Amino acid sequence: MIMQVIKIGGSLVSEILKNNDIINNFDLNGIIVHGGGNYINEFSKKFGMEQRFVTSPQGIRSRYTDKETLEFFIMVMAYINYKICHILENHGIKTVSISGINNRMAEASRKERLVIINERNRKMVIDGGYTGKINKINYDFLKNLVDSGYTPVVSPVAFSVESPLNVDADKMAANIAAALHAERLLIYTNVDGIYINGEKLSKMDIVSLKSMKIGNGMIQKVMAADIAVSSGVREVFIGNPGNIYQGTVVLNEL
Repeated sequence: MIMQVIKIGGSLVSEILKNNDIINNFDLNGIIVHGGGNYINEFSKKFGMEQRFVTSPQGIRSRYTDKETLEFFIMVMAYINYKICHILENHGIKTVSISGINNRMAEASRKERLVIINERNRKMVIDGGYTGKINKINYDFLKNLVDSGYTPVVSPVAFSVESPLNVDADKMAANIAAALHAERLLIYTNVDGIYINGEKLSKMDIVSLKSMKIGNGMIQKVMAADIAVSSGVREVFIGNPGNIYQGTVVLNEL
């Protein structure tokens, strides 16, 4: 059994790349999935690329992925992936750099349309671009890598017949954890957990959590937690890896 899947958020990726030794404070024993939105923003400014963001009716703000943005996204994610692998190798961890493309590790379908909130605060439908919804994880491929003593480091790019697709890194990690029947999913971020009315939740069941008013930055993580625990993952930790005992633990039921 795969014990755990770890997702490292974009802000923490930036910290790791600036100070390699902070990974000594993290539990990285498992499959690693990384984000990197901060680097997309930074590199887009350097190269003069305009980035477009859209907001869903649920309040989720995300990058709109057209053809040009997709190509840029893949390039930057590959850079981040290899940098993380290099750091881990220097710390004695045997890595394999992959995305959902390799051996069709993560197959997805393109979202044909997106419902967004426009500047007039009204719902409107736009073309889905090159954003994907994960449908299948290649269990055998990942399990064989782990059984051979490697740590897969996964970038959030998925396979589809027509094109590679940009997928949410939290959901990539959750789908991998669910498919591999992992014990735990660790969603590492730069905050200490989920806060409700200024108070941090230490432990919560997913049904109760989904009924609460969650801040925009945590909605995707709660959705990922739902995918994981609903599929048999024992628990999902959301919080700062430097305060592993201070985060929020999400369970299917208390």
